Amino acid sequence: MSKEKSDLTLKIFSVIIAIVLWSYVTSESEVNPDISKEYRNIPVTYTNKTALDRQDLVIIEPEEATVSVKVTGKKSDMAKFSREFIKAEVDLSGYSEGQVKVPINISLDQSSNIKIVGREPENVLFTFDKIITKTQSVTVKTKGSLDPNYVLGDISTKTQSVLLKGPRSLVNKVADVVAVVDISGGKEDINVTEPIKLIDDEKNDVRGVEYEPSVVNVSIPVFRIVTVPIELNLQTEPPENYEITSITINPNKITLKGGNDIANLTFIQTKPVDINYLMENVDVPVELDLPENASLLNPNEKVTISLKIEENFTKAFEYTLDEVDIRNLDSGLTIDKDDHSKTIQVLAKGSKEAIENLTKEDLMPYLDFNMLDEGTHRINLGFTAPIGITVKEILPQPIELKIINH
Repeated sequence: MSKEKSDLTLKIFSVIIAIVLWSYVTSESEVNPDISKEYRNIPVTYTNKTALDRQDLVIIEPEEATVSVKVTGKKSDMAKFSREFIKAEVDLSGYSEGQVKVPINISLDQSSNIKIVGREPENVLFTFDKIITKTQSVTVKTKGSLDPNYVLGDISTKTQSVLLKGPRSLVNKVADVVAVVDISGGKEDINVTEPIKLIDDEKNDVRGVEYEPSVVNVSIPVFRIVTVPIELNLQTEPPENYEITSITINPNKITLKGGNDIANLTFIQTKPVDINYLMENVDVPVELDLPENASLLNPNEKVTISLKIEENFTKAFEYTLDEVDIRNLDSGLTIDKDDHSKTIQVLAKGSKEAIENLTKEDLMPYLDFNMLDEGTHRINLGFTAPIGITVKEILPQPIELKIINH
């Protein structure tokens, strides 16, 4: 065979092979084409969480994450593929407190020609928070109302504070550590164990924070209260010829708290006070003589005393029966005429001005014969004296008088 004929044969053979290969490829692409598919909500696995634990870090958000993954491959391979072959992970090692974008790593479990061509999102935005501890005092609050005649004493607890532990952002949200005690209608001392609540600035519960202890023992004394008048206990009498004309006690009543037996108190006295000291001062502070089981409801309340003392002046008058008002004597009876000669000596006292202006008529003396019949009787002389005047002495008193028929 000549060289020219051999080259021609080779060329023809090559063309035939090319046609066969082209036919195969064309047939394959039509029968088993490349296709793509997107798988949504693939869960993302968090790895190396122990690295966070070693740094006392905790994930605030997100608690979980998902990703959408797009893959491509031959139709025959894709027919055997499912979302379970997609593995999505984030590596949490090497990060610190704050907000951090962590890339999502995507891998396929199946050995095939399937390829990853897209993901959304590419990162997860994490918020990492430091675990801290903090001590905070316990506040005891009450709800409801006591019986109106009772008040609460000072609240005490065996536990003064609580240890908080949790993410910094949550621990710092705790504005108050509270135990609430219901005091409705209480008349006796309260001793209860109440659960503790963590409250933020808006009075909402704070969750996600551990605390110890979780309960608190609360003791609240309950006292009976009573309001009674105050009486002055003078240690000495006014000087001779002087008289107390007014006593001002401010306040004139005081509210006490104590055991139930203080309900029997009708008044409270001051401790003994020297009248000479009161005469020399105005608004003198005094102490109260309190029973052992009683104290002031308001311990800061002060009691002051003021006295008005005036010198007494006297004036003497003499009366006959004709100058005395005879009251309630039966119309059929009369006073024996021998008694009309009797005179009565009266000594009145009062301030200088009052005594100087006093006349015997101002005293308005009277004898009351109500329910008295014929016979000899001893009757007290009465007076309707002006304000500021008192009758100091009457001679004789009582007066012996004889009542007879007309």
